[in-house]
Formats: sequence, C-alpha cells, structure tokens
Amino acid sequence: MIELDQLTGHLTSIKTSDWNKLFALIPEIEATETFGEIKGGDKLPDGSIAMPYWNSAKIVDKFLYTVADLDMVPIYNWASWQEGNRLLDDNRTNYNNLTIETLCKLLTIIIRADRFSDGYLVSMFTNGKMLKIIQAIKINREQHFLVQKQR
Repeated sequence: MIELDQLTGHLTSIKTSDWNKLFALIPEIEATETFGEIKGGDKLPDGSIAMPYWNSAKIVDKFLYTVADLDMVPIYNWASWQEGNRLLDDNRTNYNNLTIETLCKLLTIIIRADRFSDGYLVSMFTNGKMLKIIQAIKINREQHFLVQKQR
C-alpha cells in the first residue's frame, strides 16, 4: 500500500499497459452474475459449528490482485473519512465526477472494511458500485491522458 501523499505522483507514473490490466476486468465484471457465496455454517463432528464466511468469485480475487499490483490503495485513516462513507452509502453518487485519488481512497474503504465485515467487498460488486468506481477511474484516466497529450 502507498502513502496518501505519494499517491498522485504514483498514479501518474503507472503505464497505460498497466492501467489496462484493471480496465480489462470491466467486461468480466459486467458478465458476472454471482460475486460470492456464503460457505461454512456446517455442524462439525465434535458438535461445534464452522463459522460462515464469504467465498468470493474469481473476478473479485483478480480485482484484489490487480489493485495490489498497481499499488493504488492508499494508506490513510479510512475509518474516520466520513465523506467517503457518505459517497459509498449514497446510491446517487456520480463516481465520474470524482478524482482518481478520491476513487482510490474509496477502494481503501471497501477493501479494508471487508476485513472487519466479511462480505462487504462482495456486496460492493453485487450492487454495482465497484464497477462504477472502476469505470470512473478509466474515464478519469482517459481524460487526464488527453489533457497531457494536448500540452
């Protein structure tokens, strides 16, 4: 994970071919019907019950690997960033209007929150917000690239 104050410089240094690894996931996400399922909850031979857990689809794992490989999930106090929670909770949020840095901060909230609330990441894929965030990163990146080319 990258420090927040280094994020902007890092994002501008990512090659287009590397960005395309993330953007190549979009059609696969769009085609996926189920992003995970609950496993466990079974009674074990000793009488105890195995705790239920979310088993995510391969596309979710591909996404996690890709954002880790691109190092685009910044370190910051995500739990206290109320604006980020508001953006994610509001179904009317237009992610296309947000900066790539803000979108990456939202990724931090989603990925980190999943560690404390198993299934949160899967729910963000299921409700379409993760797809919207990735698409917004793509749009933002393309607009930034065009501005850089015009200079």
